[in-house]
Amino acid sequence: MTALVEQRMDFRTASAAVGTSWKDSPAQAALRARGAKAASEMEWPDSRAERPWKYFEATSFGLTPETPLADIGVAISGAPAGVAVRFSEATGDAAGVLAKHLGTVVLPEADRLTALHYAYLRDGVLINVPANAELSEPIHLTRTVSGPGVSTPHTLIVTGANSRVTVVQEYVSSDEPIVALLAAEVIPGPGAEVQYYCVHRWGRKTKAFAYQRFLGRERDAAFRNLHMVLGGEAVKGHLESTLEARGTSSELLGVAYGTGNTQADFYTFQDHMGPDTRSDLEYKAALKDDSQAIYYGVTKVGLGAKNADANQENRNLLLSETARANSDPVLEILTSDIVRASHGATAGPVDQEQLFYMQARGIARPEAESMLVTAFLEDVLSRVPNLELREELVAKLEGAFDR
Repeated sequence: MTALVEQRMDFRTASAAVGTSWKDSPAQAALRARGAKAASEMEWPDSRAERPWKYFEATSFGLTPETPLADIGVAISGAPAGVAVRFSEATGDAAGVLAKHLGTVVLPEADRLTALHYAYLRDGVLINVPANAELSEPIHLTRTVSGPGVSTPHTLIVTGANSRVTVVQEYVSSDEPIVALLAAEVIPGPGAEVQYYCVHRWGRKTKAFAYQRFLGRERDAAFRNLHMVLGGEAVKGHLESTLEARGTSSELLGVAYGTGNTQADFYTFQDHMGPDTRSDLEYKAALKDDSQAIYYGVTKVGLGAKNADANQENRNLLLSETARANSDPVLEILTSDIVRASHGATAGPVDQEQLFYMQARGIARPEAESMLVTAFLEDVLSRVPNLELREELVAKLEGAFDR
């Protein structure tokens, strides 16, 4: 009976009101209508039938057509003129790029939560990098949400051939009940490199769902991504890398620090379709109290992915007897003509010998444990090539230890 009632919820009227207040372009209005229609007709993801949702009940978001809209602000820094544009302010070439690419990589019909993202889309930023441009400094986006209500930030990154860009996205929210439905679409040109780093510093009552997809349709396009979960009641990520063209590559990195009863739950899909493609994944979590981390990842090597090189690792550090980690890395190999396909997962406590060694040299146990946790997680952050940015991310991580 509950499922039937949920199925009949109609989000179209509320969605249309949002579009009117934001003065949608015709293309955005059509996309919003698609999202509202799908949200009204689809069911919630089923944790009993859909493996990526095994440990997470989508109905826990509690979304209805009456859910209010949370307030959101966005600050943009470090972007050259015309490169970073809010959707509501896009004109000229930026408007054309937006109309052509928005909603083509992460589709409104992907699932009900993504459909709701598009139905209520209000805060979007386009990063539009011209061909042969190499931005030496990172572009910083800081989105601040205050509730209660639902928030729907969207990031669209489109780059020209042989360009280089680094985008650092930080999410911050207040302590009221907030649902954040995030989407990020990354569409690089041939030979382009996109580095996209996300820092989740949500308030203690925020539940976030993030759908991110990199589409490698152009030869030798490269993507490096990091998600840092340092706050929030629950963060659920659905991250995809589609490696279609020859020589495309994807590097997915993750760091989570859990306290209380927080939950970090990530599903990843690295889809090798073209020849000479490469993917590498490293996710690490350090968990205290009753927190938990879930990782389910699939690396697929298709029949046409000759010379594919794929690696997948998930490591978890349990800092209490009640912390939990569930890890399930999966390989689907459809051809034997590959360079490498490997995966691994571990979960366990702090090394007691290392802890004893440090205590024997006068370091108090809490400080010694903190140092070991920092070293464990910083191993992932060491893969960020920009030294200044790496130090910035390490400082945010260490700041989470003090909260």
